[in-house]
Amino acid sequence: MKKIGFITRNKLLAQSLAFLIKSNPDLPFEPFVLRNLSQAATDAEVLGINVAVIESFAGSSTEAEKVLALCADLRQASPDCQILLLVPQDYKEGRDLAMRAVKSGFLDDYVFLDTSLDYLVAKLLAI
Repeated sequence: MKKIGFITRNKLLAQSLAFLIKSNPDLPFEPFVLRNLSQAATDAEVLGINVAVIESFAGSSTEAEKVLALCADLRQASPDCQILLLVPQDYKEGRDLAMRAVKSGFLDDYVFLDTSLDYLVAKLLAI
């Protein structure tokens, strides 16, 4: 069973995704909600998270750099952890960040936030 950490400031999103997984026993996942971004890399390491799903925050370039720094911290703390970024499709800087981060190896893949739950679950199953 894969341990999935949902890293986001959005409590509703994290709880909804965790509930979806918990209520579907066919999914081979154990969800964790990690809302303290400054502690997320350490929490992921301690909990043995296999997949980290990080919500990219629309906003300034400072916010984008925080997400990239979090990906780097996760990669260092848990090198075997797969990192998936949730990106707002209409946030150009976030899309550019995701593409740069995949190319540089800071994250493994990204998914647009307006995609379907079925697609997200399929992506998680494939990782």
